[in-house]
Amino acid sequence: MSSQPPVARTLRSHPGAGRETRRRLLRCLVAALLPAASLSAGSLAVGTPAWAAPTSAPAVLSPTAPTGTNGWYRGPVTLNLSATDAANGVERLEYRLGNSAPFQTAASAAAPYPASLTGSVQITQQGTTAVGYRAIGGDGSAEAVRTITIRIDTVAPVVSWPGIVNGRVGHTATLIPTRTDPPPGSGGVFVHRMWIDGSEVTPLPVATSTLATGGHTISLVASDAAGNAARFDQAFMVTTSFADLDTLLTGSVTSGAISAAAGDSLRATLAEAASLADAGDASEAVRALNQFVAAAQRATEPGATRDTLVGDARYLKQQVTDTLPEEPTTGMTVTPTAGPNPIPAATPLAASTNFPGASFRVLYFSATKGFRHDHIPDTALLIGRLGEQYGFDVDIWDPRLAPASLPSTPFTSAADLAKYKTIIFSSPVDGTNPNSAPDADALNASELAAFQGYIRAGGGYLGLHGASDAIHNVPWYRDLVGAWFTNHPGGQNGEGTCGSCINVRVNTEDPGNPAVAHLPKTWLTIDELYNFDHNPRAEVHTLLSLDESSYQRSLNSGNAATNPLRLMGGDHPIAWCQEYDGGREFSLILGHDRAQYYRDPFTRILLSGIHWTADQTEANCSTFRQTRMLISGDAAAGALDAKSAAAASALLDDAQAAYLALDHNAATTSLNRIIAIAGDPAAGSEAARAELDRQARQLRDWMLSLKSS
Repeated sequence: MSSQPPVARTLRSHPGAGRETRRRLLRCLVAALLPAASLSAGSLAVGTPAWAAPTSAPAVLSPTAPTGTNGWYRGPVTLNLSATDAANGVERLEYRLGNSAPFQTAASAAAPYPASLTGSVQITQQGTTAVGYRAIGGDGSAEAVRTITIRIDTVAPVVSWPGIVNGRVGHTATLIPTRTDPPPGSGGVFVHRMWIDGSEVTPLPVATSTLATGGHTISLVASDAAGNAARFDQAFMVTTSFADLDTLLTGSVTSGAISAAAGDSLRATLAEAASLADAGDASEAVRALNQFVAAAQRATEPGATRDTLVGDARYLKQQVTDTLPEEPTTGMTVTPTAGPNPIPAATPLAASTNFPGASFRVLYFSATKGFRHDHIPDTALLIGRLGEQYGFDVDIWDPRLAPASLPSTPFTSAADLAKYKTIIFSSPVDGTNPNSAPDADALNASELAAFQGYIRAGGGYLGLHGASDAIHNVPWYRDLVGAWFTNHPGGQNGEGTCGSCINVRVNTEDPGNPAVAHLPKTWLTIDELYNFDHNPRAEVHTLLSLDESSYQRSLNSGNAATNPLRLMGGDHPIAWCQEYDGGREFSLILGHDRAQYYRDPFTRILLSGIHWTADQTEANCSTFRQTRMLISGDAAAGALDAKSAAAASALLDDAQAAYLALDHNAATTSLNRIIAIAGDPAAGSEAARAELDRQARQLRDWMLSLKSS
């Protein structure tokens, strides 16, 4: 019998076997011929068997960074592959679009196969695709499949207004757009801007009762999570009917715009006109409608209610006499437009800067023990650039920004912190929020004591966005930051840089304060909008507030369009300042969106807050709380006599109540009386009276600024 192994005999006896079959048989032959010792673990570690599979390098995409937002590409992506096999060479590189798709060849080589092979293929498949890739060796061996995920969306979202039928809509409808992203798109459609007849508004449902009968255009710009965007201009016609006008009349009575008696009389006249029109008696219907117009003008004050009722009645007169003007062209026009672009990752300038000519130093503190905001590196970079431009140095304490961070906590003592003119708390969220998993405070007990000592010695504090979501178990900190975060409405990823942001109209409340003097009285922005544990208005000097009506039914926040958001009850401060416990405090609770730190109006607020809290500029940040604490402290110390202190306290209460009621004249009158008390030598010591006079005058100046604005 032959001494050849069975595998060898099989190989010789089948010369026509396929190449892959012969390779497999050859491997078995080699394994059978090798001495047992050569199969030990030690010998296997020395060399690579000839049949080992090739090895691919991790795939590289071109462009490397996504061209869209939220990790999406807005165009084709090149998949670059490479592999090596020193023993057998690389025959080909393969890829597949999805885990169950067949493999396709990206690159191949002819025998003799090269030790390394590179290739590329353009990926255009829309949606999220798990792209598998592998190399095939010259001996036919295949490596294990590797995977890279590629997300491509090149198609803008689609917007329609289902309430508008054939270009027409009645006068009692509520229009809510339908927004879809064609599958397999990125989704998250966000309305960036919206206009009604050319006037910009925040994205809200449109009540047609607020529009006159006739032609109108609603325009909006929408983008998906990848940043594909388009502008949609919907031209349409608002019509009315006797039923619509009756519904509008009922609503006017319910709202109190028309008395119940006047409403009954008007409804009777309207019903008469409708009956005459149905009977085909146009002239008598017009007579009744003229009576309705005259009665509506008598029953209402000039304004929207009168305009609507009278306008609808006149429309109905034209309708029954067949004299309506020719309707304008209606329909949707879609225009591709630029959407949001990704913001490259930011890197702070340095852990500690030393700019030539810098006149003071600030501390940037953003260490987190809870939720971490992605604006933190952008804000750190901005603060460094502002320091370089405006002459102050910056130290950063945030281990997760290392190496751009101090090596250890600077909150060692009040004396050590004294080298900083102000400390910026940039969203140092910790685990003390009841909505978070329990974790340590942003500052431990000794660090907090050092910080309190720093503030009481006259230090500055600037609380940015999530600074109000920290140290929830220390009331002193709540009083310093002004209010604690509780929650916020959600948003859509199509905003681009902030999936939890929505559109809002912001009110500039104190244009006399340099931090907000550059802003218009009202302005639009997109950001994450915090709700608080309480309304801080009575305790702080409010600079900015949110117009809750501009987003309570936001199209961009879940089902808010039909189920209004629960907010702060209409009065919603969002930025403020104060002098508190010896220090200067400035809170800017906007700033979640990374894009804010590249917008000049926003960065100017931040810069002014730094300068004021660092005691480099002056601003009126007076508060009723500060003055109340002054009066009670001086009374307790005997610096103000009891009678004068009691009178001043009562007047201060009156002034604050008038301020909260928006009666700035009455507030000013009460503050003038406090100034008079301060001017009476019998009221107390000269120093106490001088400080009371200063604070009362600041409050009065604030009231006068609010009155003039």
